[in-house]
Amino acid sequence: MNLMRVWAIVIKFWFDTKRDMFRLFDVFWWPAFNLFVWGLLSTYLSKLSNGSVNFVLLFLAGTIFWSFFDRASRDISRSMVEELWNRNLPNIFSTPLTLTEYLAGVLIVAFIKLVIGSAFLLILAKLFYGFQISALGWPVVGIMAGLMIFGWSVSFIIQSCVLRFGHTVEVFIWAVTVLLQPFSCVFYPLSALPEWAQWVARGFPSMYLFEQMRAIISGTPVSPGDTMISIVLNATYLILSVAFFYRTFGYAKTNGLLTKPF
Repeated sequence: MNLMRVWAIVIKFWFDTKRDMFRLFDVFWWPAFNLFVWGLLSTYLSKLSNGSVNFVLLFLAGTIFWSFFDRASRDISRSMVEELWNRNLPNIFSTPLTLTEYLAGVLIVAFIKLVIGSAFLLILAKLFYGFQISALGWPVVGIMAGLMIFGWSVSFIIQSCVLRFGHTVEVFIWAVTVLLQPFSCVFYPLSALPEWAQWVARGFPSMYLFEQMRAIISGTPVSPGDTMISIVLNATYLILSVAFFYRTFGYAKTNGLLTKPF
């Protein structure tokens, strides 16, 4: 892997952002909007419960942690789709740049945007609701990392489908967050789901990660079994999704799908 070519991809996205500052709108606006909506709702529920349940901590932590999955899954997919819209992928890969180097650059850019957006959310949560992520301790770092990796896995699958089937499946870039959120148990425990949905939820590492979040907030021990299951699922999905993406990209390149109008 040539680090200079990876850095070139990072610089490319930097110039794209400078040329179109509305890209930053998506980094800050929607996460902040969700934070305010759930923050106001949690404040209202806390007043109704007379403080017996810390809804503010539960809802804000869920919102902030879920943004890690949302940003990770969406930013990478959008980067690829924008290149397809502009029919720029043939230009990019007519250079010595490899697919691995391109993905490395995209992942670096997505990670930087994720860190900036998350830091912005944490500052807002601190200013408006007195939320301190540090109060939850170091285990939350593992939760954030796990949700980010799961988001990457989902993104690779979506990109593969876009390469194979075209723009008709692009809607899943934005819809996947809505589709997976109920089964990830972001704001409620697994037991709140009907039995059939619980079996579906057990197939997603995000469910185990949010169960860990609630355990940390409530002060109960985190289940080592849930932690191990989330790690195994994340590793499995990441390996399979990357392999699927490489295979699909090779198919698209061989059959001229990279140059078809999107």
